[in-house]
Amino acid sequence: MKKYSILLVFFFLISGDVFSQETDLQSKRLKDPEYAKAMAADGVKMISIRNQKYKVWTKKWGTGKIKLLLLHGGPGTSPEYFENFPAQLGKNYTVYFYSQLGTYFSDIPKDSSLYSVENFVEDVEEVRKSLHLDQFYILGHSWGSQLAQAYASKYQKHLKGLLLCNNINEKEEIIADYQTQLYAAILDSIPEFAKYADSLRYGFSGKFTDFSKPDALGNQIRKQAWPIMLKKHYARVSNPMPASLKQSKEHSTGNLMSEIGFMEKVNATDFNKYLITITIPTLFIGAKYDFIPPSYYIKMRDRMTKNDNVNIYICPDGSHFSMWDDPANFFKAIDKFVLKTEM
Repeated sequence: MKKYSILLVFFFLISGDVFSQETDLQSKRLKDPEYAKAMAADGVKMISIRNQKYKVWTKKWGTGKIKLLLLHGGPGTSPEYFENFPAQLGKNYTVYFYSQLGTYFSDIPKDSSLYSVENFVEDVEEVRKSLHLDQFYILGHSWGSQLAQAYASKYQKHLKGLLLCNNINEKEEIIADYQTQLYAAILDSIPEFAKYADSLRYGFSGKFTDFSKPDALGNQIRKQAWPIMLKKHYARVSNPMPASLKQSKEHSTGNLMSEIGFMEKVNATDFNKYLITITIPTLFIGAKYDFIPPSYYIKMRDRMTKNDNVNIYICPDGSHFSMWDDPANFFKAIDKFVLKTEM
């Protein structure tokens, strides 16, 4: 019980404290030059969804014959961290960016009934129709990987292939336990807190799991250990962080997604029911240093008994954002998979 309570802190940090959050973003967006720049960029198309009631932002880059639609993570992160895809993939690709409903570049309604996996699947389908995409590829990253599974399960007739990056369909506790082991290893490296590492590692509790006050021991430890956790397992990039990656965090609406209950809905969804129905070519991309345990991609593949074209690639130098901290291997894996599928 105590072990689980500390894990909730980890999920809160990943979805909230890491990101700059605001529930009401209207005034912020109006004053933000990056928002204005994104709205006026070449290739931008605002697409009406949900019976024309709301609009979502999309952007097209390139004219290549290979069409790739990107589904960002979160829920609530902006698609800005995908900015390096066009340059890395090159002229053979047409890349489509898409800001999901409730995220920085799109409409942000606060009606909780609008936010469900099923509704988001239909949003992707409306985007596909508006962009006139058929026989294309979808890449989903983190939460976007789960959305991609749900979409492909219903609409895979429109897809050539599916790329699922940096997420697994496992219970929250499994991922959180793995993160705890990573966090304990970091405590080993901090002399004044190393004595708590094994207790944390084996599930014990004490003052080191107390986050009740700003000066509580848990928060003192976190102040030193969490930046290391991010540096090792979130994005292994040099300072300063790449601007587009930093902006996608600053523009996150993850706090809103939590407040209206969408995070809870996502966590309660069994995405394996979608995964097992997928028969199109599929590539899982994980990373050695990700806070998502790499060994579980084998379980994901093994569940896909109806699909004989499933591959796994683990980026050897990457973490959760391998497109930034291991781009050579990440994009090589994408291109290899796509070119093989195109043959």
